[in-house]
Amino acid sequence: MRHFVSVILCSCLLAACSTPMAPEDISAASARWATLVKQDANLYRIDDKLYRSEQPVAEDGELIEQLGIRSVINLRFFDRNDNETHLKGRNLMLLNRPLLTWKIKPKDVAQTLFLIEKQQKYGPVLVHCYHGADRTGLISGMYRIIYQGWSVEEARLEMQHGPYGYHSIWKNIENLFTEEKVQEVREHLERLRKEG
Repeated sequence: MRHFVSVILCSCLLAACSTPMAPEDISAASARWATLVKQDANLYRIDDKLYRSEQPVAEDGELIEQLGIRSVINLRFFDRNDNETHLKGRNLMLLNRPLLTWKIKPKDVAQTLFLIEKQQKYGPVLVHCYHGADRTGLISGMYRIIYQGWSVEEARLEMQHGPYGYHSIWKNIENLFTEEKVQEVREHLERLRKEG
């Protein structure tokens, strides 16, 4: 019980000590964030080759195809068969790349980016988890850094303050947004490319 109380107190102290972003800084940064496609699906366009969303439902299938998306990558660790249920019979490649939210490592991020990279040869890719906020936010942010040249801070800011619903409880995800961790992602990604 004491350990639990200590953890809670430390968490509260850390939250109180963090400096909140000024609204004008967030507003200025938001001009570059992903473009809303469909609000109730948390569906956004990152660029011509990548979209992000929450778990698609059957009603999203037609729009996904209209957008030219050819591959849907599910980051969910549990209930990974929902794409087959909701998107069955569509002209889409349905792929699973499960990430355990609380145990994501740079190697996992690199493997996911490599899968996205390979699938983009066939057309735009949609990446999603359950809410389209945390795991999807991490992968989208790392995509911004690795492929679009964003700074670590810009990508972290979009993940945390963008309109996608990021859950701040996932400190381990935030902790991946460092120059050191991004370098690890780059190194793993380069190895994967060499291996083919």
